[in-house]
Amino acid sequence: MFENNQHLPQTTPATQAYSAFLPWQKNCIIGLAAFAGWFSSISSFIYFPAIPFIAADLGVGIGKINLTVTSYLIMSGIFPSLMGDAADRFGRRPVFLVALTCYLAANIGLALQSRFELLFLLRMLQSMGISGTFSVTYGVLSDLFTPAERGSYSGVISFFLNTPPSLGPIFSGLLLLRWRWNSIFWFLSVATPFCLVPMAICLPETARNLVGNGTVRPAMSMNRAPVRLLTAPQDGGCDVSCWDMGKRRAVPNPFSSLKLVRRPGTALILAVYAVGYSVYVCLQASISTIFLDAYQVAGVVSGLVYLPFGVACAVSAFATGLLLDRNFRRTAAECKIPVVDARLASSLEEFPIEKARLRTIGLFVGLGAVLLMGYGWLLQFHVTVAGPLVAQFFMGLTIQTLFTALNTLLVDVHQDCPSTAQAACNFVRCEAAAAWLAGLDPLLGHLGPGWCFVTLGAVLFLAVPALHILQRRGMQWRQARTTKT
Repeated sequence: MFENNQHLPQTTPATQAYSAFLPWQKNCIIGLAAFAGWFSSISSFIYFPAIPFIAADLGVGIGKINLTVTSYLIMSGIFPSLMGDAADRFGRRPVFLVALTCYLAANIGLALQSRFELLFLLRMLQSMGISGTFSVTYGVLSDLFTPAERGSYSGVISFFLNTPPSLGPIFSGLLLLRWRWNSIFWFLSVATPFCLVPMAICLPETARNLVGNGTVRPAMSMNRAPVRLLTAPQDGGCDVSCWDMGKRRAVPNPFSSLKLVRRPGTALILAVYAVGYSVYVCLQASISTIFLDAYQVAGVVSGLVYLPFGVACAVSAFATGLLLDRNFRRTAAECKIPVVDARLASSLEEFPIEKARLRTIGLFVGLGAVLLMGYGWLLQFHVTVAGPLVAQFFMGLTIQTLFTALNTLLVDVHQDCPSTAQAACNFVRCEAAAAWLAGLDPLLGHLGPGWCFVTLGAVLFLAVPALHILQRRGMQWRQARTTKT
């Protein structure tokens, strides 16, 4: 990754710490990055409960308002491809600042408009601004932490990204009690500066192709924080040009992330992620309308029905992170490699990282698929509302393990371009989810909740054999590619 950086210190992981940032600095940096990613998630979940109110206020059908969800997902897949490549080229800091600024402007516009056409277009702009922060956050994860540490910190990131499924609908319900649906966008407009301002003031650059392990001073002022509170001690060895200037002038390529799909292991990771995420989005998007029809929930209660699934996802994300680190140590012990070995920080070519990350995940995914099928029939027969809510909780505990594990694995197998890899994941998962979401209402209408969720559960179950193949063949595919290159 550093071959074009003649000015970077010529050190190896054996003689230099993987990251020079202090532990408390790394915690603050990853917290700020995860907070930015939080807005990417909250923007969807604060919107779902308002869909019936927006449809009634604008005089259009719910199916038409669902198109604004579909358009949001489409842009969430396309635009991060540009932002991910930009983050790997120009650094994490400038991309975060540009993204949050655009997001703030889109929220203000959404709060002020009252026409479906403007709602549709501004939701796309909102997605363009914030969706890429998800991939950049995982780039920061790769910058600061070794593979042995990434599991638990990936769990922390996933925890941030999975509080919106529970908090977003509650915020939305409370706002809708007092004001019109526009208030949810005013809320986002007010909340965004609490992340944007601290980032502008003190977020340092972490991209390893610009600052190494944090000890190199970035050449461009846009990569420097005005207040150096979170900046690692720097040796001053690179004050003019810390990477190849020809690469700096290059225009980010939105298609560079899609080149990764040509790798068999990456393609399988993205396919499994797309299946799980499509099911996840369909489940979340259907809650407000299904519970309104079956149980006549409204107001704050319409937000509270999202709470069990959201809480379970957040708890599962944190717990899965700890499990991933435990499985990493267990796999390293089986391979007789100490987890502090420098080889595991610089290269994973000879280490079965796929096995380390996925060895217990298939069981949880299979259980989640079975629970999803049962959930549909609970809704079909209108059992007491406690039944579907309990099922949601256990579905959140099981399905979330898939996302935390695959996000960590993507960073592990693409340490040279983690943000680009996450952008490729964004594209595949969001376009797949948009396609499934477009057909969700007809599917529910023709099959009813019972057979609809049986279908979704069967699709999710396909991930189990795919994960098994990835564990067995992943390292072989990586080694074959290295040999071919």
